Amino acid sequence: MLLGVPQGSIFGPLLYTIYTTDIPKSDTAILSIFADDTTVITTHPYTILASAKRQDHLRTIENWTRKWRLKINKTKTSHITFALQRGYCPQVCINQTVVPPAETVKYLGFHFDKRLTWKNTW
Repeated sequence: MLLGVPQGSIFGPLLYTIYTTDIPKSDTAILSIFADDTTVITTHPYTILASAKRQDHLRTIENWTRKWRLKINKTKTSHITFALQRGYCPQVCINQTVVPPAETVKYLGFHFDKRLTWKNTW
């Protein structure tokens, strides 16, 4: 049995929206969803606590993906911590796999670096 939404179809975006409408929400994390990209955003003055909140929400997403038999594309998954000060940022895991940290990420055509300097914007 195939699960998911046909890529490139006319109804793909609508079907994906319906299929993922019950993705877990949280008071401690913000979800930014565009097409099939999902970003989990957590904030805290201490990076360790921001990562802990992120990990907690990722656990709820793990359970949700298991329930609906969805697979997370590990090759397209990364995490970044935005901070002005250098410091330790704990790793986060999804499905018992460490999510690789990134120095920069591209989201919706914008390049974000760890210190939000916008040097690699284009």
